[in-house]
Amino acid sequence: MTAIVSSDILYYLSAPGASAGNATAGSVGSSWGKYMSTTQLSGTPLDNLFPDLTGAQNAASQVDYACVFILNNTASGNSMLNTVAWIPTSGNVTGATTHAVGVDPAAASAKASSSAQAAVIASATAAPSGVTFVAPSATNAGGVSLGTIAPGFVRAVWIRRTATNSAPLNNDGFTLECDFDTQG
Repeated sequence: MTAIVSSDILYYLSAPGASAGNATAGSVGSSWGKYMSTTQLSGTPLDNLFPDLTGAQNAASQVDYACVFILNNTASGNSMLNTVAWIPTSGNVTGATTHAVGVDPAAASAKASSSAQAAVIASATAAPSGVTFVAPSATNAGGVSLGTIAPGFVRAVWIRRTATNSAPLNNDGFTLECDFDTQG
């Protein structure tokens, strides 16, 4: 077996209206859970998960949620063991919003599963049921445990964005990191 490389770990939007995983496109601003979409998170960091906040949303300190699926797309046959998702403090741009990450209660599943792969929310401002969020941390020990993700399987995480009623800020955002062990 060969090692898992970073290009084997892919991030996807969700498709709340789909009937199975990896079957329907997702879109920025409506990644509200249920199934993994066919839409990979853009490599362009701006507006690739949440749309821009309006002045009124910022003034109201609006809280938004979005679901991201982490796919173990390795051909090596290696599972991602002791997987942790976290937002490093070094990758979190502070100012206009704060961010937190939480693990969906659904277990890892095959990417094309016909069983719901995550909780589903009705709007961006509805909190997902059963998800506890953690703030950015200096190490992955402050992240959320995703357990084992086998090859061809996905696990859902939720991102919470909270507006801070601050002055406008360009390029506000965060980095989602996924760390894991592999078989020896």
